[in-house]
Order: sequence, then structure tokens, then C-alpha cells
Amino acid sequence: MANEEHAALLKQGVEPWNQWREANPELVPDLSQASLSRANLNEANLSGVNLQNADLRMANLSDANLQGADLSSADLRGANLRGVNLNLANLTGTDLNGAYLTLVNFIDANLTAVNLSEANLRIANLSRANLSEANLRMANLSGANLSEANLQVANLNDANLRMANLSDANLEKTQVLSANFNKAILTGTCLQDWQINSATNLNEVICDYIYLQADQQKRHPHQGSFAPGEFTQLWRQHLNTVQVKVSPDVAPVQASPAQPTNAPVASVPEVKVEIQQPQTPPVNYTATAGAPEVKVDIQPPVYDTVTPNIAEGINQNPPSASLSDNTPIPPNLQQAVSEVHRILEQLDQNLAQPKWAEVAAEVQQLLQELSQTCPTTTPLEKVIAVAAAIKQIESNSPLKARVIDAVQSAGITRLQEYINHPLSKILLPAIAEWK
Repeated sequence: MANEEHAALLKQGVEPWNQWREANPELVPDLSQASLSRANLNEANLSGVNLQNADLRMANLSDANLQGADLSSADLRGANLRGVNLNLANLTGTDLNGAYLTLVNFIDANLTAVNLSEANLRIANLSRANLSEANLRMANLSGANLSEANLQVANLNDANLRMANLSDANLEKTQVLSANFNKAILTGTCLQDWQINSATNLNEVICDYIYLQADQQKRHPHQGSFAPGEFTQLWRQHLNTVQVKVSPDVAPVQASPAQPTNAPVASVPEVKVEIQQPQTPPVNYTATAGAPEVKVDIQPPVYDTVTPNIAEGINQNPPSASLSDNTPIPPNLQQAVSEVHRILEQLDQNLAQPKWAEVAAEVQQLLQELSQTCPTTTPLEKVIAVAAAIKQIESNSPLKARVIDAVQSAGITRLQEYINHPLSKILLPAIAEWK
């Protein structure tokens, strides 16, 4: 039970509470099982506090310091945790369903079996966090830092991991059905027995190599790195083979390849059948217990290549043009030459435009996502939002290189024409300073 004196002091307000904490740094407050639903704890110093089983539903904990706090089994459903420091905190079994967690720091935090389904974790820092058995179904982890995180047996079904950093993370037996990994970093991840389906988005994934067993065992490829797009192609081919796994506690998942249904079935208790994808990408794919070995040879589709004849329909022998001594020089030759230079310059810009436009679209989407989750009314709030954008760009090396190249090639003024967002006027000059 919570210490009544501590609970009463917190209810007086954040300011007197923080002053008391500052005057008594050696004391560890006990707020276990405290009823703090909808409490305004903005910027509260709750570092190291015992909040086990506390009711913090819909509470405002934005920018609070919860470093090293014990929040095990606490109820934080729908709570506002924007910008909170939860480094080294214990959140084992905590319910964070629907919580707002943008820009939260979870470095080295224990989130074992935590419920983060549908939580907003955009740009959160979960580096080295323990998320084993966590429920992250439909969570928004776009741009999140999950490097070296333990996601063993976690549920990431339908989660948004676009541009997330999962380098060296452990995804052993992790469910990623219909998850979005577009442009995510997967270099060095352990993918042993991960559960993936055809709806899992692996487009433009950044991956040099993976491990097919825990503890960095069975590196693939054995040496060197994947060729561009090879990782995605590997798993797309692999998804053409399926396994049938019988489990009493797993919901059924549909698979597209048709399976024979006339096999004898033993008398067993009623169970649910999960059609899941193979877990590792060997050359031969083998079905589970007792099933015959199945070897799949997948041939890529062949497309006809047509080379158009650019001369078709044009006179093959046009009259040659020559400039003789008798040909008068146009009086506006200098103007014509200038016009040609202008056209050629415009042509160069138009040829480069698709590359600039693609980078600009990524930057614009990033700024739009931040604007939806971060207030940008005051100048300070705008600077904070831009700082978050810079942090996310810097964590994605390929994107950083493309943005710098676009700024240097196109220039800030021209690139701003492609980015329809007011924060670009702050962001691009800052990027231009990068070396």
C-alpha cells in the first residue's frame, strides 16, 4: 500500500512534491497501489519511486522523470507519457494500452510482458530495452530506436515500424504478421523462428546481414553483405512455403497457398490451427512434425523487353544543315544562346527532380508525423520538433546521406519548394551545417 504521507504530498501538486524530493534525495517514496487516475503529474520527479500496481489511467505524466521507477503491474492505459524518462525503469506486466509515448526514453528499461497494444511510440528510444513477450500489436513504432532491444516472443502483428532502427535486435520467435518494416534498419537482427506472412511489408528494408540463431550465431550471409534488395527478395521467396502448427493458444492466421485437407487427424482436444510462415530461409523448406519434405523451386517472372526505335516515324535521311559563309547571323544570337543555356539548366534540374522529390517526400512525411504528435505553436515547440526530426534522420544513415546530398545538390531554397511544411525552414538550414 502507498505511504499515506507521500500520497497526500503528491496530491498537493507537482511543485511542492519536486521541492520535497530535492530536499530528501535519499528517500524512496512509496506510491504502490496509489489511485492517481487522471492526475496531472507533468514534469514530476518520480525517479526511483515505487509505483507498483498504481492506477495511472489517463494521467498526464508528460516530461516527468521516472528513471529507475518501479511501475510493475501499474495501469497506465491512455496515459500521456510524452517525453518521459523511463530509462532503467521496471515496467514488467504494466498495461500501457493506448498510451501516448512519443519521444519517451526506455533505454535499458524492463518491459517484459508489457501491454503496449495500439500505443503511440513514434520516435521513442527503446535501445537495449527488454520487450520479451510484450504485446505491441498495432503499436506505432515509426522512427523508434529499438537497437539491441530484446523482442523475443513479442507480438508485433500489424505494428508500424516504418524507418525504425532494429539493428542488433533480438526478434527470435517474434510475431510480425502484417507489420510494416518499410525503410526500417534490420542489420544484425536475430530472426530465428520469427513469424512472418505475405502482408509483412519489407520494402526498402536496410539490412546488411542477419543471424538465424540467437547469440549472433549462423550469420547470413556468412561473409560480406546482402546485395541491395536481396534480403527482401529472400523472404518473399521463402513465404511461398508454409507450415502448419497446432497450438491451443494461438489464433488462426490465414495463408494463401492451398493445403490438402484429406490427411488423417488424430483424436485430440479441440485446438486452433495457425498457418504460419517458415522461420528461417534455408534452401530446402520442411514442414512440421511428420510431414514430408517439400522443396520449392521458385522461378522469377520473365518479362519481355522492348526497345523502342526512336527513329521510327522520322525521316531517316533528313536534309543536312550547314552554315555557310553566306548565312546571315541572327541579330538575337546572344539571346538565343542564353535561352539554350536556360533550357539545358532546367533540363538538368528536371532530371534531378525525381531524386530530390523522393527525399523531400520522406522529410515532409516525417515533419507531418511530428506535427501530429508534437505541439508546434511556440518557437520553442518548433525547435523541439525539429530537434526530434534531426535525431530521427541522424539515426538512419542512408536517409541522412540522401538528405545531405539533396541539400547540397539542390540547395535549401529549391528543396523547400518540394517540402510543403513550415518546419522545413528551420530543419534544412540546420542540415546544411552538417559536414
